[in-house]
Amino acid sequence: MRTWTRPYEDPTRWFTGAIASAGTMMCLFAGLQVATHWERIAPIQVVPVAAFFSVWLTIAWRLHRTALVVSPAGVRVRWLWATRTVPWERVGGFRTGPDWLVADRLWIALSDGTELRTPVRPRRPGPVTLRDGGTALAAGPYAELLATLDRWRAAAPPVAPPA
Repeated sequence: MRTWTRPYEDPTRWFTGAIASAGTMMCLFAGLQVATHWERIAPIQVVPVAAFFSVWLTIAWRLHRTALVVSPAGVRVRWLWATRTVPWERVGGFRTGPDWLVADRLWIALSDGTELRTPVRPRRPGPVTLRDGGTALAAGPYAELLATLDRWRAAAPPVAPPA
């Protein structure tokens, strides 16, 4: 089993965790009420509530897990709707560049010439910008993250050529 780790501190992680935890507690409370009063509740009343909580909890916990994580096997980008894992041998480097949602974002340059956007971006001074579910890091922690990612990439074992 590989252990994936977040190579940076996410200052907003407590907030998304609180939202997901509160939603889970509300769901448990509603489920307990249905279980204890099932004889007075029609199934047609339970279905929309169960559907709402299913969608709410899925989105809340996925948003909480949105991150850039690394392991000796590679780098993994978790977004709300998708997760993509790239082995280190396919990673060409990391760069900061513009994105359609925010002014700058951390991008992973892949060896095939494509790029993969990450949920990490440098925090810029000024008014708060649109949140995209990612992490905005101050200049110092952002520079440390780039150095850490380069160290992980350099430490990856070389790929043996096919025989």
